[in-house]
Amino acid sequence: MRISDFGTAALSLALVVVCSMAASAQGNTYTLDQVLAKMDEVGKAFLSMQATIERTKVTVIVNDKAIDSGTVYFTRRGKVPRIMLQITRPEQQRMLIDTGKALLYFPKLKQVQEYVLGNNQDKAEFMLIGFGQSKEDIKRVYNSAIVGEERIDGQKTSVLELQPKDPKASAMFTSIRLWMDQQRWIPVQIKTTEAGGDYMVLKFANIKMNQKIPDSAFDLKLPKDVQTIKM
Repeated sequence: MRISDFGTAALSLALVVVCSMAASAQGNTYTLDQVLAKMDEVGKAFLSMQATIERTKVTVIVNDKAIDSGTVYFTRRGKVPRIMLQITRPEQQRMLIDTGKALLYFPKLKQVQEYVLGNNQDKAEFMLIGFGQSKEDIKRVYNSAIVGEERIDGQKTSVLELQPKDPKASAMFTSIRLWMDQQRWIPVQIKTTEAGGDYMVLKFANIKMNQKIPDSAFDLKLPKDVQTIKM
């Protein structure tokens, strides 16, 4: 074999190997329909979730970043969400979404802010989108697309971007990005971006699905002298 022939053969072999690797990588990539179908399977079996959480809030215009951490609990009464977010660091703060209301409790101030959700109870769980919703729910409310794959703490994820169809909702936040664990098909990270560019990232760890959560987990434990402010 001449040197030129050998070089041509080697190049052809290299191309075959590269194409095979590309085909293999492509085979491990999930389409939008596949991701939504996987999420739908998990949603049908959903009873509850609990996890430790790190929350990062970024205010773009003043370049401010605030990070806190705690625990989140999520279940439903029928189709109505029941969520408790307990922030423990750096300062204690609790948020309860239940019975058509959102209550924000600041122990240091002994103050509760009360919001009536009314017909917006389903929108209250946008912060935990990806835990228990059906693909029909997602398609009805959002325009969706797969925008890539990333590793989060060693976990391979499909990155799903959702954009609200409702103009009122999109005025609040323009997009929600979910990093879906390709083993369990639940989010390990959620990013919500507001119209002005400010955003919040929720990062989950120690996620436990479908375990019984006691009612005491949804108790704000308010003192008698707490001040309630209706918003």
